[in-house]
Amino acid sequence: MFGRILLCLVTSLTWLTASWAQAETLNLGTLNEGIRGQMRIFKPLLTYLEDELEDYGISEVRLVVHPSTQLMAEAISRKEVDIFIDSPMVVAKVAQLSGGVPFLRHWKDGQASYYSVIFTHTDSGITSLEDLRGRRVALEDHDSSSGFIVPAHMLINAGLHIKKLRAPTSTHTGDEVGYFLTYNDKNTMFAVASGRADAGATNQMNYLDLMEARPDEFRVVAISERFPRSVLMHRPGLSEELLKELRYTLKAMNKAEEGRAVLKSFQNSAGFDEFAAGSKRTFAPIFEILQDLEDAGIN
Repeated sequence: MFGRILLCLVTSLTWLTASWAQAETLNLGTLNEGIRGQMRIFKPLLTYLEDELEDYGISEVRLVVHPSTQLMAEAISRKEVDIFIDSPMVVAKVAQLSGGVPFLRHWKDGQASYYSVIFTHTDSGITSLEDLRGRRVALEDHDSSSGFIVPAHMLINAGLHIKKLRAPTSTHTGDEVGYFLTYNDKNTMFAVASGRADAGATNQMNYLDLMEARPDEFRVVAISERFPRSVLMHRPGLSEELLKELRYTLKAMNKAEEGRAVLKSFQNSAGFDEFAAGSKRTFAPIFEILQDLEDAGIN
């Protein structure tokens, strides 16, 4: 009898050891061109999670950075990234490609949600989206939620056709809305301010900063629906036990002084919480936007 108990105990310990050995490193991913700047941003959160998850077999929490949704999705499919954090449209694109599951909302910059703003100079003569026919619009990049994906959908949803220009100075004729990529919100705002673009798109926080710096120079043409400010997604097959503990740890951060200090240093966060309407209902319209863009030949 003692032999059976001992055998069961050894078997259980061996299984637990093997299970946690596979989960010693938790890989957290995000999109960016370079890792050094992102490491400075993410380091407080990585260190905090290492300390909090140590008893659950996690000895290291690493940051993995890729420049595109395609490369991130491939890394997630290879199990090189366990948790992905980014804007909702980007997370949705990666989820479609990798099978990942959005599971928490991140209050980045203290905001639970945000929206896109299409804006123009006050002397442009543009007062509606319809007025953008044949005009030039500055958008950020294809993997930007508020700077490209949402405003591009707003344009096609208004019955407009959009066409990518080879360069900001490319000649544009016809009724399509010609767009060029700026790769940075500040560049988008400068393009509109300098007259290189007839309109541009950004999120409401950047637009409010612009209005504060240069009041009465710009006006809003259209505003999108609200979307979660930032989102966490886990890869398929991640341990349910680890996911449960990670969810608890992140949601509890704003309830303790140390956790609040880490949140403040990490993208001026206010915390992590569940989606009020649930993950599926929250992301249903987001996936519809991506499908509409795909149907329109915009990727």
